[in-house]
Amino acid sequence: MCEHCTPLAKNTFPSEQDFISFEKVLEAKSIDGTFIRVIDTDELEHNTRKSTYQCTFCGTDWVLSVPENFNRGYFLPNEESVELRENNINNKTHHAFKTFQGKSKNNCGCCLGMIFLVIALILYLLYNFSSFIIDLIV
Repeated sequence: MCEHCTPLAKNTFPSEQDFISFEKVLEAKSIDGTFIRVIDTDELEHNTRKSTYQCTFCGTDWVLSVPENFNRGYFLPNEESVELRENNINNKTHHAFKTFQGKSKNNCGCCLGMIFLVIALILYLLYNFSSFIIDLIV
């Protein structure tokens, strides 16, 4: 890495506006020749939301990950982006099971209430159906 590409490193884009302004800076750096976009066949085949750029001064490969959903994106050298991606996967796995670790303040019990309501409705319909069949027989 060199003084031309290092200042652009971003671990995350906190907001959409930050990403848009970063895209403008990166585009300007591409026009002035600091960065060139490297077309990867995996990007084309898999429609990934990542692009690879190369610094023309030091030859470092950089990965731009476009923010979407929980991924806030990044612009990092290729080696660091792999580490960040692995850390994000581990964090997402950890957070995915957090909701099953007991009741939090956010749970209102609506789903449980709906389940009981559906069960009560089914029992009521069965009771009415059975009384209808009994009335037909008698």
